[in-house]
Amino acid sequence: MLLTEEQIKLLMSKSGVGKRVWFKDKKDGKPVVQGKIVDEVSVRVGDYKHLIQKIECINTRWNPNELYWDRSKYGYRTGYYTYDRNMKHIVWGQYTQFLTEKEYSALLKQARDKGWPI
Repeated sequence: MLLTEEQIKLLMSKSGVGKRVWFKDKKDGKPVVQGKIVDEVSVRVGDYKHLIQKIECINTRWNPNELYWDRSKYGYRTGYYTYDRNMKHIVWGQYTQFLTEKEYSALLKQARDKGWPI
C-alpha cells in the first residue's frame, strides 16, 4: 500500500509513550496495570509502523515493589500501528508480526543505541 507523505507523517507520529499498559487478569477478568510506556523505537514497513515499547514497572496494588516477577524494572513488548481497512484511522495491533532479518535488526539496533539491554 502506498501512503501519501501526510499519511506517513501521521503514522510515524503515533506513539504510546506516557500511556499505561493494561492486561486482563485471567482469574477475574479485571484490567491490571502492567506499567507505563517510557520509550519506543520503530521502523516503517509499507503502511505499518513496527515498534518495541520499553515499559517501566509502576507501583500498583498488585505490585507495590515496582519490579516485575523476575526483579526487572522494565519489560518490553512488540506491536505495530497501521491504518484501518478504509485508510482513515490508525489502529494498534499486537499480534504476530513479520519483519525480515534486516528490518528486525534495524529495530533492535535502535533499541541498543538507546542503551536498552536487549
